Amino acid sequence: MNIKNYLRFLKKIFYKKNQEITVRDTIEELINEEDETSSIDDDEKEMLENVLNLRDIQVQDIMIPRVEIKALSITENVEEFISMFVEEQISSILVYQGTIDNIIGVVYLKNVANWFRMNKPFNVSIFTKEVLFIPPTMKILDLITQMKDTGTKVAVVVDEYGGVDGFVSFKDLIEEIIGDIQDSNSSKDNKSKIIRNSDDSYTVDARASLEEIEKATEIKIVSKDRTIDSIGGYVFTISGNVPAKGTIISNKTNNMKFEILDADPRRIKLIKIRNG
Repeated sequence: MNIKNYLRFLKKIFYKKNQEITVRDTIEELINEEDETSSIDDDEKEMLENVLNLRDIQVQDIMIPRVEIKALSITENVEEFISMFVEEQISSILVYQGTIDNIIGVVYLKNVANWFRMNKPFNVSIFTKEVLFIPPTMKILDLITQMKDTGTKVAVVVDEYGGVDGFVSFKDLIEEIIGDIQDSNSSKDNKSKIIRNSDDSYTVDARASLEEIEKATEIKIVSKDRTIDSIGGYVFTISGNVPAKGTIISNKTNNMKFEILDADPRRIKLIKIRNG
């Protein structure tokens, strides 16, 4: 399915006029369309079902961590903002007053670009937009709904003491959904996903399904959660978060060890599987 269809889905999901209907209700409505005029086919329904699998993922599992936050003080001049936009190749910068634990808003590149046409002295506060402040345990789909209702595109994740843990943008959330949908359907070549090593371990793409792994390796991995399809999702579930590269996770239920070979703050990418 092409990107235009993805955008059509997202528009229908996130811009429902009736605010009493939740994101989940809208997705399930799309999945259950069965008449001849249904707007989506079977493959597309499967992709939407993958969206529902995200309902239990919390913000802390996908947020950009504090150490990777791109932020500037409200006292900085326009040159500093432009320099960070260019060097970091980003479209938004968080703004703080005093310390990064006192985030006061976000500045978008497009607004700073418009400043050049205003012929006025640069004032950061004029371009600073509001952000949401959310707990790390908030569910992804709840945050999407809140962003849709408020029109706010950036959320700062704070701990119980008000300290900044990380942040999430609306773009990050959409990429999480589209990325997972694309990943689950993008490759049919099991050989490229699962490689046998000389020590009888296996290097496995995190997108590989448990069924694919069993067929290619005869390793049977049983998940208590029937909604878990991929090995990346399985490892995420038993670890409780997105483990860092180099982490080794033991699972006595399946007598397996999973070593994380590659991962970013939002998802597992490559795993080595071996007997425990």
